[in-house]
Amino acid sequence: MAFLDTIDLIVFDLDGTLVDSRFDLADAVNYALQQLGRPSLSYEALPPLLGSGLSYLLKEAAGTDDPEVLATAKAHFDDYYAEHFVTKTRLYPGVMTTLQALKPKKTAIYSNKLQHFTGRIAEALDMAPLMDMVQGANPDAYPLKPHPAGLHRILKQLEVPADRALMVGDSTHDIEAAKAAGMYTCAVTYGYRSRKELEVEAPAYFVDQFSELLSL
Repeated sequence: MAFLDTIDLIVFDLDGTLVDSRFDLADAVNYALQQLGRPSLSYEALPPLLGSGLSYLLKEAAGTDDPEVLATAKAHFDDYYAEHFVTKTRLYPGVMTTLQALKPKKTAIYSNKLQHFTGRIAEALDMAPLMDMVQGANPDAYPLKPHPAGLHRILKQLEVPADRALMVGDSTHDIEAAKAAGMYTCAVTYGYRSRKELEVEAPAYFVDQFSELLSL
């Protein structure tokens, strides 16, 4: 029996796993920095800052802990990103055909991106109809990954035991959260973290292309 035959639910991270969103995110961050009179970031500088949520991203990009400055930066970021969240964001190769092939398994998206934007991107790129659940960050309800609370919520809502579920992501946060939740783990090497960085968390599986999930 193939490993995937033992899995009823696959949970996917969004940024760096299903979609390459770094260009839209960088443009939104740079818009906010420009409004603050601060220097812009290059596209290459952004990926290491992704995966820990918007607050962390803006704090690192702006180089400050000042809550007033960060609140202003977030307002500018949200204004820009609301209009450009899929201007340059694209699905990675093979994502749509692979998601279609994985049905009738249950599938979900779980991102540290705010729920509002996570849902809109899933809809705009036609992934929402293929998902049983689309969940973004909701700090008032559960903490961000690597805390497992968000995954526990998905498992409960979709009525799947943790040992029948797989988390697929490009970040150490994804692997940490899934292990803490008792789920299987698969890291993608084409996203925003190198294989060497991901190996530290020892995921059960690696894939170099999204379509390789089908051969697990």
